[in-house]
Amino acid sequence: MKIGLISDTHSAGSGRDLPDRVLQALVGVDLILHCGDLECLGVLDYLEIVAPVLAVRGYEDPVEKGDRLADATRVVHAGGIAIGMTHDIQWPGPKIATTGDGAGLILPEGKAAETLLRKFGQPVDVVLFGDTHEELICHWDDVLMINPGSPTYPGRRHRRGALGTIALLEINGEEASARIINLEPAEP
Repeated sequence: MKIGLISDTHSAGSGRDLPDRVLQALVGVDLILHCGDLECLGVLDYLEIVAPVLAVRGYEDPVEKGDRLADATRVVHAGGIAIGMTHDIQWPGPKIATTGDGAGLILPEGKAAETLLRKFGQPVDVVLFGDTHEELICHWDDVLMINPGSPTYPGRRHRRGALGTIALLEINGEEASARIINLEPAEP
């Protein structure tokens, strides 16, 4: 199973202001998971042109009835993998802090499984989050931690005005791997 990961699109109006490269990069995925700060429901509708979408709310995102847009956290089961989703990894508690530049995590003492069980209410194998606009893939104990960054308002590691990143999560049985997709072509 191939899952597209996206966050912090900050789309206005109809949500159709996402760059074409975002949809092109997501072609062929089975599911898209959005980690919030979408700002309008239209972005979810637009992404659904490519594949079904599940999301969590960012700070000022609208509310929607149904299962597509969850509140602060959710767990999505895909294949043999439980994927915990939240917008801000620091909230709801227990807090997992980010580094000052937002590009890394300051992991609390203790086992990942125990901390994440308290955050998501059930065991998870993968954690998706956004908020910092900085892409990140790392492991905490046996848990794969992913921030896809922002495709439209990327963090400090990107050239001003450039497109940013999304991520792809591939699941094969009970194995999960991820990679960051940079939407901006490399400069010659």
